[in-house]
Amino acid sequence: MNAASTHHLGRPPARRAAGRAAAGFAALIALLTTACSGDSGDDTASSGGDPTDVRRFDGETLTVAGYSSTFNDVWAESFGAYFEERTGVTVEWLESSPQQAISRIRAAGGSPDIDMMLLDTANLAQAVQADAVAEVDTGLVPNLDDVPDALRIDQGIPTMLYRYGSCYRADTFTDLGLAAPTTPDSWFDPRLAGHVMLPGSTASQWLITAPAFAQSLGFAVDDAEGTADRLAELDPYGFFNASGDVDSAMTAGDVWLTLGNVQGRCLALKQQGVPVEYAGWEMDVDGQQYTDLLNPDNIVLVNGTEKAEVAALFMNEYLSAEAAAATVPLWQFIAGTPPTEAALDELSADPAAADWLIADPSALFTPDYQAFLPSLADWNTAWNGLLS
Repeated sequence: MNAASTHHLGRPPARRAAGRAAAGFAALIALLTTACSGDSGDDTASSGGDPTDVRRFDGETLTVAGYSSTFNDVWAESFGAYFEERTGVTVEWLESSPQQAISRIRAAGGSPDIDMMLLDTANLAQAVQADAVAEVDTGLVPNLDDVPDALRIDQGIPTMLYRYGSCYRADTFTDLGLAAPTTPDSWFDPRLAGHVMLPGSTASQWLITAPAFAQSLGFAVDDAEGTADRLAELDPYGFFNASGDVDSAMTAGDVWLTLGNVQGRCLALKQQGVPVEYAGWEMDVDGQQYTDLLNPDNIVLVNGTEKAEVAALFMNEYLSAEAAAATVPLWQFIAGTPPTEAALDELSADPAAADWLIADPSALFTPDYQAFLPSLADWNTAWNGLLS
């Protein structure tokens, strides 16, 4: 992917350079003003020292609630290693899940033992509702200028983007004479009945995809019963609550189509020799056409942490062009699209990345999760009764 094809993902290079030059000039003026006023610099030191010194927090430790130990290890060995060497800050990664992390923060009573956490956009809505996250001082994260406005959040930064659609047995679809199941209507072909799998309500994919199921099928986000009744017409094979459920059922050939599945999982299954393909999730929502469901993953600031400025340094470094080369293994591992133009250019050197890179995030649909959450209890009830 060349710079022209990703131009929409960041400001033009000349504007970025001008912005950074202006920021540097402003910092110089501030420094000279402080020196001339006779200020001892104590206030600056207490807030982390010279903001242009990337080693101003040398010796500090950041604790991050991540996901699985495997995923955390890739984070630590890629960007984590780069960040620690460059800044002198140690990063500790805790195996966790969004719900576990949110519960841990709430139980801490304002004195959390974690500073940041990984949260997809759906779970971020729950964290905001639970008052588990805080807003980041964007002045400390100037590299946010390189992130598209549509991807920015108040509580942190996007780390990578994923697309959600379906994973299907290409061999079976060919035998049946079926086209790729890219539209909701295609899911309901009677020949697929009994061989379609849906995310269970305890699966991480469920919160991400449930409102999209509703809206892509023509229902409101609070119409849990209508959506569940329509999906019951699939005569579903069952629910998947973990990646292993999908892998086993599709490898055995019992399931021919899984809905609401992250693309990276399907690509991994294909690499294992299972004859599967990823299909997009074409939908019309409020008159707008979309090709897939978009779910950004983010790293966010924990409410109550005393290391907000150290966390901001982590976020700013992650978004830097200099960190992109070190972070490529992370994006390759999870089939994620980075949020900046410089990182996209770095990752596009890998020909395999063409299978998952998202060139235009605006072409993908992101639900309004805040509008969805008030009806969450109704959704759980309706969804869990879908197989009965």
